[in-house]
Amino acid sequence: MALGLAHGPAWAAPNPPAGTPPARGVAATPPARGATPASPPPSAASPQKAPVAPAPAPAVRSAAPAPKPAKPGLATSKPDDKSSGQVKKARDLWYRGVDAFRAGNYEEARRAFAECYQLMPKSDVLRNLSISEIQSGHYVSAARHLKQLLSSAPGDLPSTVREEANSRLAQAEAQIGQLKIGVDIAGAEISIDGTVIGRSPLESSWYIEPGQHEIIVSKAGYPAESRQVFALAGVTIPIDVSLETLRREQAADAKAAELMGTSEGQSQVARETGIGTGPTVLLVTTGTLAGASLAAGIYFTVSANGHDSDAEGLSERMPSTGACDPATTMLADDCRSLIQSRQDSVDDRNRAMVGFIGFGVASALTLGYALWLTLDSDESVPETAKGVEPFISVGRGTASMHLHGRF
Repeated sequence: MALGLAHGPAWAAPNPPAGTPPARGVAATPPARGATPASPPPSAASPQKAPVAPAPAPAVRSAAPAPKPAKPGLATSKPDDKSSGQVKKARDLWYRGVDAFRAGNYEEARRAFAECYQLMPKSDVLRNLSISEIQSGHYVSAARHLKQLLSSAPGDLPSTVREEANSRLAQAEAQIGQLKIGVDIAGAEISIDGTVIGRSPLESSWYIEPGQHEIIVSKAGYPAESRQVFALAGVTIPIDVSLETLRREQAADAKAAELMGTSEGQSQVARETGIGTGPTVLLVTTGTLAGASLAAGIYFTVSANGHDSDAEGLSERMPSTGACDPATTMLADDCRSLIQSRQDSVDDRNRAMVGFIGFGVASALTLGYALWLTLDSDESVPETAKGVEPFISVGRGTASMHLHGRF
């Protein structure tokens, strides 16, 4: 594949001086004035230097014919002056790009051909621009311009040029990533890293530099969708966005929040109960009391079980159960320990019962007060229908708690 830049017919402008060789791979002759402009696409490619096609012998510059004098009383029209100035500037940019490419300054050649293409959007200029972009490492823009060049009508490009452009495009695509973005709603704005690239549907893949990128798809009346992607060289990443599904999900969430009596992001407890500092302190105090009572009940129960175990051990060493009759005036040490263990067990069980009763009462107060705060803020429930009534019953060796409420 030849690395040569475009060879086009001579402009109506002077050729380079005789004996000046064209740049290697660059067409020294600018495109014809009447050449058909190419149509646009996007992206980039890896540089590839191949054998260079022989450049045609430079033509000898000949003096441009002198313009005919204007008729008396008539001035040259401004559009012609402007057109002539653009042609001259484009010609100078063309030769500057050729010289820079010949000197190996591909970045300067790229800038010159890019500016030249703005003034003279011809396929020859676009081809030279894409070659300079590949040589200077601007693969994304090179691929986009090659795609633009290949979109020309079949008869506008010679088969050899089209084959060369396809080969260069494949090289460019191997160095960059591609995004295939699909959106279910037409007219959605698509932006990548904060830059709008178009609206859905996108006709083709979007070329992108390898690395991390943020994609945002948005349209009025729909929630915006944001995606984070990591593009890889030579890989096409499909991205499918359903804005209609997002809108339905958002509507369902809003409906659910409405049924729950709270808006999204708003605390239901804070909105409905309005618990202040005083009630909070009371709830914490009763809750702490309940916890301490429960801990005391458990502790004394374990202690009573320990005394029972000690008493059983002592009983096994006694010759008979009547040996430790409390009426006996003289008691052995084991008898005294046995009687004390039994008494301690009874005392600890009584203390444990008190602890469990306290736990029940404190828990009932905490739960009842919390429910009362909740019901008191619910305006939909009549005051006469609301209420929580705790009941505590204590018997010999037993304790129970009951909680009745109307909601």
